[in-house]
Amino acid sequence: MKKQAIVTIVSNNYLHFARSLMQSVAIHHPHAERYCVIVDTDLSYASELKEEFTTLAMSQLNLPFGDEFAFQYTILELNTAVKPWALEHLLDAGYEEVLYIDPDIYLYSPLTEISDLLSSGTSIILTPHLLAPMTDDKNPTELQIRNAGTYNLGFCAISNQTITRHFLHWWQGKLERDCVVDFSRGIFVDQSWMDLVPTLFEQVNILRHHGYNVAYWNLAQRDFTKNTDGTLSVNGERLVFFHFSGLNPSNPQAFSKHQNRYTLDNMNPLVIRLAMEYSETVRNNGIEKYRNLPYGFGFFQDGRPIPEKTRSYFRENEAFRNALKQSPFAQTIDTTDAENPETNARIEKIYDYFLWRKPEADALKRYRQIVGTTRGYYRLLLGVALSPESRKQPRWIRRVLFWPLWRLLQNILGRTDSLAMAIKPTATASSNLNTVTKQIAEIQRKPITICGINLIGYIAAELGVGEAARSLARACSAVNVPYSVVDVGFQSSNLQRDTQALKNASKEHFEIDLLYVNADQTENTFKHLQSLNHKSSYKIAFWHWEQPQIPASHIAAFAGLNEVWVPSQFVRDAVAAVSPVPVMVFPHALQFEATPDVKRSTFGLPENKVLALVMYDFHSYQHRKNPKAAIAAFRLATQGRDDAVLVVKTINRDKHPEASQELSDYLSDLPNTVMIDDFLTRQQTWDLQSCCDILISLHRAEGFGLAPAEMMYLGKAVVATGWSANMDFMTEKNSMPVKFQLKPLEKTIGAYPAGPLWAEADIEHAASCIQRLLDTPELREQLGQQAMLDIRNSLHPDTVGRAIANRLHSIIDWHNRQV
Repeated sequence: MKKQAIVTIVSNNYLHFARSLMQSVAIHHPHAERYCVIVDTDLSYASELKEEFTTLAMSQLNLPFGDEFAFQYTILELNTAVKPWALEHLLDAGYEEVLYIDPDIYLYSPLTEISDLLSSGTSIILTPHLLAPMTDDKNPTELQIRNAGTYNLGFCAISNQTITRHFLHWWQGKLERDCVVDFSRGIFVDQSWMDLVPTLFEQVNILRHHGYNVAYWNLAQRDFTKNTDGTLSVNGERLVFFHFSGLNPSNPQAFSKHQNRYTLDNMNPLVIRLAMEYSETVRNNGIEKYRNLPYGFGFFQDGRPIPEKTRSYFRENEAFRNALKQSPFAQTIDTTDAENPETNARIEKIYDYFLWRKPEADALKRYRQIVGTTRGYYRLLLGVALSPESRKQPRWIRRVLFWPLWRLLQNILGRTDSLAMAIKPTATASSNLNTVTKQIAEIQRKPITICGINLIGYIAAELGVGEAARSLARACSAVNVPYSVVDVGFQSSNLQRDTQALKNASKEHFEIDLLYVNADQTENTFKHLQSLNHKSSYKIAFWHWEQPQIPASHIAAFAGLNEVWVPSQFVRDAVAAVSPVPVMVFPHALQFEATPDVKRSTFGLPENKVLALVMYDFHSYQHRKNPKAAIAAFRLATQGRDDAVLVVKTINRDKHPEASQELSDYLSDLPNTVMIDDFLTRQQTWDLQSCCDILISLHRAEGFGLAPAEMMYLGKAVVATGWSANMDFMTEKNSMPVKFQLKPLEKTIGAYPAGPLWAEADIEHAASCIQRLLDTPELREQLGQQAMLDIRNSLHPDTVGRAIANRLHSIIDWHNRQV
């Protein structure tokens, strides 16, 4: 048997994928040596996994240009750029066969065909994306595949031959500066270069085996069947490995973010099972530990993030590289001699506004010095604004007149980076969305002259979406973005006592509406606004949803909207999959304090006990909130002890008699329980939360997770299902995410249709978490302090408010440009 190495490449935030891959390699290729190249600066996380693979540091790979090589590329580009050097390193180490496999691949049977081909004299093995024509117009199309590259470089195999060495040196030469995403030049990182390999080099084999590199791009042409021994076949050939590219293991409903052909609702059940089992494997391999680890090459040594434009300019401009010498990460960029992204942005804004295009490279170079002074800036501004090219643009005079107002707004509100709320491309879902898109395009446009919003929602209602609307008002007030209010609380049966948002409300009418109602109430809210003769130029909806996809019945709600805001990445994924308009993430802003010296006796709670809180609104569906699991976990954790009490806080129990009786029955054997079913004010709720020590939330899904966020804000320990929106702010360092399995909702529950995935929390794991918190007070304190620090930073009204202000600026700029 020839000496064989199998290698993958990751940064630390993908180690859970690498572990999953290597575990499958260990099963099917136990004699192969397993390696993982770590494209990062901190090797400590990988060193903990030495039993699973051997770590290769970038310093071992003989990469060119020193620190320049890492500085010039993004995380995607760098992870792919090191590949030929990693392969060469392993050949130099004496391996006769080296196989590269992407970390998001999983092996289901041995790579027998690969070993046979390499042993018979093949030097290089590639696998094509497609083995049959596509027959629909879904994404990706054949053209998109062709642009990305004929062969998928998630897998390749080489043998130690002279011709292979020539191939690697050729490939390295291409990737020294050109491992980039630049479709205009026909380049997609390391992959597109492979199109040339079969004709440039001999002994190259194109493996046409339907069981290799099965993925979203070829799944439509590959039929799965189950064999009598339980294994799977693809088009009659055994399944060797599946490439789960673009799959989110925490929310696999969309199957892959790179396509719109499949969801878990319309796939072969055998593939659904593969995706679900793989997702669980990746989650169990530490997704919460690794996925948010910072990228070591993402920052200068002083902590400043490195802009992508700076990397590309560094790569393309030799003078700039020479100015930074051999230590670009340690440098403070000299903006007089090199590209200053902020200065470039000023030039680009002028060109974009008046000429509707980007400036030429020569223009950037020529005007970079000029715009550094006020006089030079206005010289350039007037020159471009009054140029013949500018005069040819539509509404030229209006455009010139509005420029000073926009500049004033920018100076007032400032331009700070938002909370990573970039608009991602969204896909249209089915033909009925075309009608909605046309309605959106027909919205009458008027100039927006004042940066402010009309906040339309459950302004005083004591329910989650009402508090969410009030949190947005707090964020606006924090950065002096004015808002007026239109209360539509008549759509809710909850009490209407919380008037805090009215204190800072303006009486002025603005041109931007923010409809803080969910999709199912958007149409009714529009009708109410029409009855009030309320008009505006730009309409935003703020939606919550607690499933991985919004139902088809909600698509009509996009009509009349310019964009949608959501509180979490979980909801964004659900909405963006079918949205014809931009979808932006703005989390809820938190800022409150408990009443000083509030006493447990106020709520009838015992002293000298650890209090574990479960809280929910019966209107939010008991099945989704899943208190039975939380109660079961508490019961299991407190067997044989009397130092803990369960506090169950609910509202609207009287309106759900069947669910109420179910809860009572489930609590009947827990004498140490305090039930509170009452409408508390927001201050009373915060006071109650401050009196408790632990929150247990084993929900099946959350659109944001207000209760966990508020408890963490107060410095309390949270035990919650490690899935859905709350994972935007929960980590293993500030809380206790509970393991889970994803299962389709078996029957429709109120507003939630059957089919999409919900989480089933692992009750035994939750119980062990609760037990650890009961046994270790210092752990409760440690998690609580970290939670308080994290939440008060990321969800502070100033932080959220600046992001909102930035987005409103962009809306005004872009909207007025189209007027």
